[in-house]
Amino acid sequence: MKAESWEFQPQKVEFLEHKSKPALKILPGAGSVILKSLDFTDGAIEFDFEPLDPRFATVYFRWQNAGENECFYLRTERAGNPTAVDAVQYAPNLAGINMWDMLGHFQGNASFQKQAWNHIKLVVSGAQMRAYVNSESQPTLAIPRLEGNVTNGRIAFEGEAIIANLVIKPNAVEGLSPLAGIDPTDNDPRYLRHWQLSQPAVIPKGIDFSYDLLPKPDAAWTPIEAERRGLINLTRKFGKSESRRIVWLKTTIKSASTQTRKLAFGFSDDVWALINGKLLYVDKNWYLHPIRKEPDGRCSIENTTINLPLNAGDNELLIGVANDFYGWGIVARIDSLAGITVEPDRINLLRGQRADTVRLLFDQAHGEQPPPGPMDAITKKLGLEIQTSAQPINAESLKGIRILYLRAPSKEFTAAETEAIVAYVKGGGSLLLRVQPRYV
Repeated sequence: MKAESWEFQPQKVEFLEHKSKPALKILPGAGSVILKSLDFTDGAIEFDFEPLDPRFATVYFRWQNAGENECFYLRTERAGNPTAVDAVQYAPNLAGINMWDMLGHFQGNASFQKQAWNHIKLVVSGAQMRAYVNSESQPTLAIPRLEGNVTNGRIAFEGEAIIANLVIKPNAVEGLSPLAGIDPTDNDPRYLRHWQLSQPAVIPKGIDFSYDLLPKPDAAWTPIEAERRGLINLTRKFGKSESRRIVWLKTTIKSASTQTRKLAFGFSDDVWALINGKLLYVDKNWYLHPIRKEPDGRCSIENTTINLPLNAGDNELLIGVANDFYGWGIVARIDSLAGITVEPDRINLLRGQRADTVRLLFDQAHGEQPPPGPMDAITKKLGLEIQTSAQPINAESLKGIRILYLRAPSKEFTAAETEAIVAYVKGGGSLLLRVQPRYV
């Protein structure tokens, strides 16, 4: 623990011996204290930790900047309470927003103390992480899919605390697979995963809602797909709301008959739901307010249940979502699909039932052969527009691309290309990958 190894605000960090250990002490108001000269991707991060902060004690990894990083933290007011279900949490920062309120399933209990040494270990491997708090064998948190936009970066700490015995072991993943774990909702077709999305609009100050905020007949719509657990993640799409904004989501539910179904619905923060043009549901989910929904103001499928009246035929479900506090989005699940179609047929989807053109990018920058002859006929049949590229993959080249096809690449991808592909997939893009066994 030497001062020259760290970036920090002047007079906000002390280097001392504490309880017979060389240590780093983060003082109140220090902000982030960042380890220099280490680009961390995968491996183990292990340290002794004495939290002093009245609220949070945080370790960041794959830190690119304050707005884009992976984040694990202790809620220090839960110290000494091993049954508190929110004692620790994993929540990435996306576009400057910590996603704690959208990823409540990534929190849990832990046994730790204030003003005493606690041993913490994070094991990071590709898409997964295991966090251990005062435990050698049983993970305190098991994260099957890291949700940040980053794949590498620095390590940092934040919150008043004393840190000692920091050991970083690059690539020491302890057998943890780099592949994302199972999404428990993958085999549940009741989730509404495919929506059309408007552009955000700023709500004038002093107005909670006005019918003037409804989407206009000529509004532009773009598709958005649910992420894991059925989450429509508006934070990843639109970033931080500096002022209160509203967006609209719409989808079509086809019913064989007139019926009423129940819609399990999670949201953050304010929502207005209309079915076939009629107002159906209005609510708010405000953390630390009496109107917050269980569980404790987080966006969750447990927030509420709505009676959903459906006509025979097509029904348009239109939902407005407003936000100016941390993450925003929705998750929705119908109770039964009896006589109902909620997920578009994939083939018809590709044949052009969306308003936008479906574009497939065929990569040739990594040793791939040209597209095979039969592919032209197949893509025409599906209504796809195919593009080939021998240029490096980046966010710009993936703009407007629905499917990225990597057909037996034989050359390595750069770190920047890998990060661009990860962000593209997490943002709703589709990746079609064919791998030759000799390159595995």
